[in-house]
Amino acid sequence: MAANYKSILLAECGSTNTTAALIGQMGQSYRLLATGQTPSTHAAPWEDITLGVQEAIRFIEKQVGRQILSPGGWPLTPQSPSQQGVDIFMIVASAGEPLRTVLLALTQDISLNSARRAVARTYTHVTRAISLDSTSNAHLSRPEALLAALQAEKPDAILLTGGTDDGSQLPVLAMSQIVAMALQLMAEKAAVVFAGNASLRPQIADSLGPYTALKSVNNVRPMLEGEDLLAARQELEQLFVQQKMMALPGFERLKNWSQYAVTPAYKSFERLVAFLGQNRDINVLGASLGSRSTVVSTCYQGKLDTTVRSDVGQGQGLAPLLGQLAMRQVRRWLPFELAEDELYHQLLNKSLHPNTVPTSPEDLMVEHAVAREALRLVARQAEHDLPEHQWNMIIGAGRTLTGAPHAAHAAMVLIDGLEPWGVTRLALDRSGVVNLLGAIAAVEPVAAVQVARHDAFLNLGTVIAPAGQGKPGRTAVKIKVTFADGSVEERRVPFGVIETIPLDAADTATVEIRPSRQFDIGLGQPGRGAIARVEGGLLGIIIDARGRPLKLPPDDARRQEQLKQWLKALDVSYAPPVN
Repeated sequence: MAANYKSILLAECGSTNTTAALIGQMGQSYRLLATGQTPSTHAAPWEDITLGVQEAIRFIEKQVGRQILSPGGWPLTPQSPSQQGVDIFMIVASAGEPLRTVLLALTQDISLNSARRAVARTYTHVTRAISLDSTSNAHLSRPEALLAALQAEKPDAILLTGGTDDGSQLPVLAMSQIVAMALQLMAEKAAVVFAGNASLRPQIADSLGPYTALKSVNNVRPMLEGEDLLAARQELEQLFVQQKMMALPGFERLKNWSQYAVTPAYKSFERLVAFLGQNRDINVLGASLGSRSTVVSTCYQGKLDTTVRSDVGQGQGLAPLLGQLAMRQVRRWLPFELAEDELYHQLLNKSLHPNTVPTSPEDLMVEHAVAREALRLVARQAEHDLPEHQWNMIIGAGRTLTGAPHAAHAAMVLIDGLEPWGVTRLALDRSGVVNLLGAIAAVEPVAAVQVARHDAFLNLGTVIAPAGQGKPGRTAVKIKVTFADGSVEERRVPFGVIETIPLDAADTATVEIRPSRQFDIGLGQPGRGAIARVEGGLLGIIIDARGRPLKLPPDDARRQEQLKQWLKALDVSYAPPVN
């Protein structure tokens, strides 16, 4: 049961920035009273994570004119009758290097795939994934080669899987013995999580227990046709907290300021997505583009799923992302000419200076091109048939999106990166507090609901996007909008075009959608029309008739001109620099 706190203070310690937010009661409702942001201070030259938290809170103190920090520098709790201090202080964190992890499995198509899905929900960087049956790693079937590989990776953790429960035994035990030899040779012992054949736990304990911190959890693949990933995910999350977050300078002191356990940022984010989806009975997709990691969390028909990629980031995670992208993939989103090698070196320089921000329209376009590809990469992993799902709401978070100079930039990154189809509302994390609201929801859900409703989101508008392909110039969809005052506007939108119809954020309208016979608006039958009640926003109603899947012209000049036209359709023009 909620405790009806009068004030809640939260801090998010990110790898680049630290954000603090004060939520309090105003009349009968909780509202976001103030926020403060400062560079994170866990790294040199400060090497004390609490300094950034204190500085962000001091920004809030100046805004609201009340004392929150004690003379010793920690938050005063609970709130006094004179409204000094706060009732509770909560911490959300994503700072710290991801957990370097080696996956070691018996079979590539079964246990290794399950292991990959298990680590996909944690701040984990998989440095190597090995299965004994892989043809690409055939040399690792030799014990001495596998031993050398494990030593070379110097992992923080090893996730060992293989065999269904009561299934294969001897190959799994053989793997464990090689891991035991590797551990004896490691200067820094890797923790081992065994998530394989449950009947082997005693033997695995005998083999590995003397050399490292071993944790045996539920088999990720207890049977051929079923998975059980939760226990492995939770154990890896605990290892991240213990090995990475707790190692941050000042973190032990920081966590003692709160009566609640520190929440990893991705978990708070997924809680908010689940909270919105389940309470509103809608399908929600949240995408958070961070400096080090990218998170895609979905709530589809009440089912929650989250994918965390700690090797896909916009700043500190940019270097590993570059290793996964072909430059032509990034270059295709640029409305100007830039050679692939020049683009690569520009992005490599950005990865060396992750805190820099775009200083020209071209820099901005490059950053947004990378963001599109990051979203596409993580969304594909999140669910291979993601385009088959329709989302009632998409939430965008992260400085790349929220710091864009025009709302249309953020909208285009989300639309191009995620390719929503049907009828979808777009929203941005307006105040940088989305990662914090999920933590609040677990303690004071009323506060989370009310702040989400009034303060958290910037409503960009509603996207109407039919799926299918057509011929340029031919009608893809007809739209009839009936506004609240009874006025009507009709549009015939050709294939390959984006158009907008103004509709203020406070307004709603009824839209009749009539796709052409080769296009599906989400009813499972091409050409079948629909009527929808839509909300407005900064960009109003966005009619995206470019088709799904989205295809860009292969010719450079034509593609660049097309990109400029799409930006112009959303009231953003791009002018090339004058040489």
